[in-house]
Amino acid sequence: MKRLINLFALLILIAGCENSNNKKLSEQFDKLNRQHDSITKVHSEFKATHDEMSKKFQDFNQKLESVEIQDSTIFDDVAKHSTILEQHDAIIKSHDEIIEAHQEMKANFDGKSEAEKKEQIEQMVENHKKLMDEHSSMEEDHEMMEKDHEAIMEKIDSTNTSE
Repeated sequence: MKRLINLFALLILIAGCENSNNKKLSEQFDKLNRQHDSITKVHSEFKATHDEMSKKFQDFNQKLESVEIQDSTIFDDVAKHSTILEQHDAIIKSHDEIIEAHQEMKANFDGKSEAEKKEQIEQMVENHKKLMDEHSSMEEDHEMMEKDHEAIMEKIDSTNTSE
C-alpha cells in the first residue's frame, strides 16, 4: 500500500511537471507567434520594397538602352544587380514558404507531444533568425544598388554633357 501511495505521489509530481513544462512551452510559443507576426509584417513591407526596386531596375535598364555608354564596367554593375535581384526573388519565395509553414505549425501546436513542441520552437527560433538576417542583408543590397545606380547615372550624365 505504501508503494502504491508513493507511486501515486510520483505520478502526480510527474504530471505536475509536465503541465508546468507544457505551460512554459506554450508561453514560449505564444511569444514566438507575436515575433512571427512582426516578422511577417516586415516581410510583407520588404516584398513591396523589393518590387519597387525591381521596377526601378527595369526603368534604369531602359534609360541605359537609350544612351551611348563609354564605360564597359557599367554593364558589369548592371549584371551584378540583376543577379542580386534574382537571388532576392528566391529568398523572398523561401521566406513565404517558411511563413506559411509557421501558420501550419500554429494550428497543430496544442496536439503535439512535449518533445515535438520543443523541436518546433527550436525550428521557429532558427527560422526567425534566418528571416531577420536575410532581410537585413537584402536591405543592404538594395541600398548598395541605389547608390550604384546614382553613381552610374552621374557618370553617364557627365559623359554626355562633356561631348
